[in-house]
Amino acid sequence: MSDPPPDPRARPPAPPRWRRGLFGRVFFTFFAAVLAFVTLASIVQFATAERHDAGWVEAADAVVEAHKPALLAALAGEGDLEAAAAALAGALELRVAIRSPDGAHLAGDPATPPLRPLRPRQRSRLERGAPVMLREKSGEPQLAFPIGDRAILIADTGDHASRRMRTLVLGVVGLVGLLGASAWLLARSLTRRLALLEDGAARIARGELGHRVQVDPRGDEIDRLGQEMNDMAYQLGELIRGQRSLLTNVSHELKTPIARLRVLAELLTERAESLPEHPASARIRKGAVELEQDLGELATLVQDLLTFGRLELSGPHASPVQRTPIDLAPFLGRLGAPFAAELAVTPPGLSLTGDPLLLDRLFTNLLSNARRACPQGHVWITASSAATDVTIAVEDEGPGIPPAERARVFEAFYRLDDARARDHGGAGLGLYLCAQIARAHGGTIAAEGRESGPGARLVVRLPLAGPPAPVL
Repeated sequence: MSDPPPDPRARPPAPPRWRRGLFGRVFFTFFAAVLAFVTLASIVQFATAERHDAGWVEAADAVVEAHKPALLAALAGEGDLEAAAAALAGALELRVAIRSPDGAHLAGDPATPPLRPLRPRQRSRLERGAPVMLREKSGEPQLAFPIGDRAILIADTGDHASRRMRTLVLGVVGLVGLLGASAWLLARSLTRRLALLEDGAARIARGELGHRVQVDPRGDEIDRLGQEMNDMAYQLGELIRGQRSLLTNVSHELKTPIARLRVLAELLTERAESLPEHPASARIRKGAVELEQDLGELATLVQDLLTFGRLELSGPHASPVQRTPIDLAPFLGRLGAPFAAELAVTPPGLSLTGDPLLLDRLFTNLLSNARRACPQGHVWITASSAATDVTIAVEDEGPGIPPAERARVFEAFYRLDDARARDHGGAGLGLYLCAQIARAHGGTIAAEGRESGPGARLVVRLPLAGPPAPVL
């Protein structure tokens, strides 16, 4: 025995949320970005930080003590003071200047600021030959070393602060760039796939129920959302196919018995006419006529249902309109003759491209409504052309349509208050189908009032060539 075919909607179980889900991706991406940010910030801070403490002063003092003999000899005129200052600056990796006790520049970097004001305690240390570190609330520290009693060595970090600030700025820029790049990658990954879902939803909303969104069966929440959309489109397609099949089959099955009943009603009417005059005979004749009218309305309703199925339940790519060139003068004349409608077509050879069966249904409904509204009055049907479209109007001398109701009469099953009585007939589908047929041809329909008196004017505007046929 062969295995049953796989269900097209079946999919493997979803993986754990933390492992491959969108939640896990967002969480771990954010966590990794923050962790990298903290790590790099710590590295930048460590790389740019300098420890200006007592150990740093002692180390600098040891270097100065090692170079002090050369400095003293140079101060005594037995060497090059500039060379000795440069050698000391290189050993300290600081900016160095040698100044006299009164502040005069002797050697070293002339851009080195003068000695900052000393507190009594600092001045006492300097006089005893001990180094002094001068620190302000903002800025780099300054070191002062006595060189015998003839000079004072001043040292500071020079442009180290600006270099440190540049390093810090570059580090911050790098960190911001890292976070920005991480956010961009995550946002791009999400929005690209959401855009595919948006496009798929739009195509399904336009009626392309055969369209499917590409998804990874073992993907994350977005893939599962896409799969749910595919399932929804499948269910809608099956539902519409079932409705189309049911409506078509029921309508076709009803047409045959209705046709038989109409034949029997006609025979009954003929036999009733030959009955002798009697109150019962009059009731039989009246009932036969009403039965024939009811069967005609029932046949019209079935035809309307078939038209409704053709328009509303056509396939996603199939056009319900079968376009054929139509010469309007004979076409409208044939339709208006049963209703004694007066016809005017300008110019006489006016034609358009459309579906003869659907347009027959459209104008037959309009003419039938017009004649029902004024059984003894005039009914007109006029056609005229513009540059790209044709205007066809059906007018009558009936009570007309109130302005507040003119838009609603094209809704399905909507009937005017004075037309709800049973003897007026109609199920409220006629004008709705007229609007659907006009729309299927790329045109419009509107209800207006007559300019020259009471009555209704239904105006249909259709393109001369019709809209382009959809691709199958």
